[in-house]
Amino acid sequence: MESDPRRAGLHRKYEKENVMLVVTVEVWPWGREERKYKIGEITAANISNGRIATYEVRVHCDGYEPEGLPAIDEEFLLRDHDRSAGALALIRDALLVTIPLPEEGDGASDAGPGSISPDV
Repeated sequence: MESDPRRAGLHRKYEKENVMLVVTVEVWPWGREERKYKIGEITAANISNGRIATYEVRVHCDGYEPEGLPAIDEEFLLRDHDRSAGALALIRDALLVTIPLPEEGDGASDAGPGSISPDV
């Protein structure tokens, strides 16, 4: 597997107090908010100045053993991100680094593991 050029190992300890974006992933069984529970979180901290930025990112998601899904707990630098693309583009890029799309020709959906193609 070829490494993503936007990703690099952290050179310093992850500092949550510098975080400027937090995405919480929750499950609401049967659509009932009172039964919700957290299964993951994405955090990002801009550690550079300018329009093209570097972010210190952490992606955490609990595993789901019955389906064989491993837990994810990754910390990395996301380099050369265009801040004008917005928060959703930052979240997308963090997920693509953490959960890369399948290689072409392996029979998997372009939407990634466990996904179906969207109806647009």
